[in-house]
Amino acid sequence: MIGAPIEIVTVNDNFASIASAVGGDLVNVQSLVHGSRDMHNIQPKPSMVVKVRSADVLIRLGMSQDAWVDGLIQVARNPRLFYNASGYLDASQRIKKLEVPTEDIDGSQGDIHQEGNPHYWLNPLNGIIIANHIRDQLITIDPTHQASYKKNAQAFQETMTKKMVGWTQKMASVQSSNFLSYHKVWAYFFDAFRLNDAGTLELFPGVPPTIKHIDQLKTTMKRSAQPTIVLTARFYPRKVGESFANDTDATFLHLSTDVGASGIETYAGLFDYLIEEITR
Repeated sequence: MIGAPIEIVTVNDNFASIASAVGGDLVNVQSLVHGSRDMHNIQPKPSMVVKVRSADVLIRLGMSQDAWVDGLIQVARNPRLFYNASGYLDASQRIKKLEVPTEDIDGSQGDIHQEGNPHYWLNPLNGIIIANHIRDQLITIDPTHQASYKKNAQAFQETMTKKMVGWTQKMASVQSSNFLSYHKVWAYFFDAFRLNDAGTLELFPGVPPTIKHIDQLKTTMKRSAQPTIVLTARFYPRKVGESFANDTDATFLHLSTDVGASGIETYAGLFDYLIEEITR
């Protein structure tokens, strides 16, 4: 029997913000990880086990990027959160994945994600997909309040859709720019706003940049008639991107990618922050 409020645990603050919007006063939401972190390299803590043990719903990143969550589920022994149980929600399940490998891959190509690029929350329209997924899950375990969940999810969708219009208009000012990143973090963001992905400072994912690759990128960017923006996530090294930008007269941005960092309080606020920083 699910009590009130429904206890939701999310792997990060992005999903927590969306879950809070959909669940409203009917849910209590806690995150396991706060701010901008590389979700691949999280060390589970005993406090996380406590949260998972008492949760009615667990919302995870999926795509084999938060495998540490599996250990938490096993240790917590909460049957509501077992794979395919009523409280288990993989937020990636309904997302159209980008950069899914179509050929065989091996270690020589770096840390290529076999299931595609996992940074899917960086397209605001994917936030709507996640919200509707959460709505459906909540209705399954708490059908009595389905009208509230539907209303809240619809309000979230309307807010994001309206804000997307304004965000897209602002981003038009940089659509001709070449965007370079340290790691393939921004694929969904670039796709959402039709930006020019000019490459990464890493030659291969997870492998530190080589001098040869950096020099080749510098030559390419210097030949381009369009301005260059070096956009790096906060949890990746600043020095390489900043040095590259200085050498190529590019704009350098070292930004947070998640709710809970840099004063970002909501999922919509994440994009307010990103777009303000990129277009200032």
